[in-house]
Amino acid sequence: MLENYHSQTLEIILLGLLEEEPLHGYALFQKLQATDELSRIWHVKRSKVYYLLEKLVNQGLLEPEIERCEGSPDRKIFHLTGKGKQLLQEWVQTPVSSGREMRVTFLSRLFFALRKPGTSARQLIRDQKKVCRSWKTSLESQLAELDPPDFITERVFAFRIGQVQAMLDWLEECQQAIPAEED
Repeated sequence: MLENYHSQTLEIILLGLLEEEPLHGYALFQKLQATDELSRIWHVKRSKVYYLLEKLVNQGLLEPEIERCEGSPDRKIFHLTGKGKQLLQEWVQTPVSSGREMRVTFLSRLFFALRKPGTSARQLIRDQKKVCRSWKTSLESQLAELDPPDFITERVFAFRIGQVQAMLDWLEECQQAIPAEED
């Protein structure tokens, strides 16, 4: 199920916030804006939140419940479905598959892994480190196969290898800094 959602991090973030507490659209938008950690990762317009909520309902990931309000329009309170909970859990536990996803998607997954009971942030980090080591090994092998590499190609590979090493160093710092969990 997850393969269809790799590039849809914001939708999954909404699921994560709604798992913590069913909310109506505007309250969800306010929570997204007020959660400092997420607001540093995502900036979203209110209209986009409403659009995504309807999309998630149509996909069977959310179920709206009408809340009757005296003197004002009724509101839809959104609850996760079983399918939505399953998708969220799978997403939170899965390392990202490209370096481009580290800044936004991985940080979002780590945010929820730290908040979601039964989810190990340390395990997510360990799994991501394995993926990053694989990237680095692949880049080093590709560079070694070039005989001889031209200056620019060598610099490109050195840069990419350095980026992955920086990710590995950062992941190690994260792993050391997060609160102790039971593994």
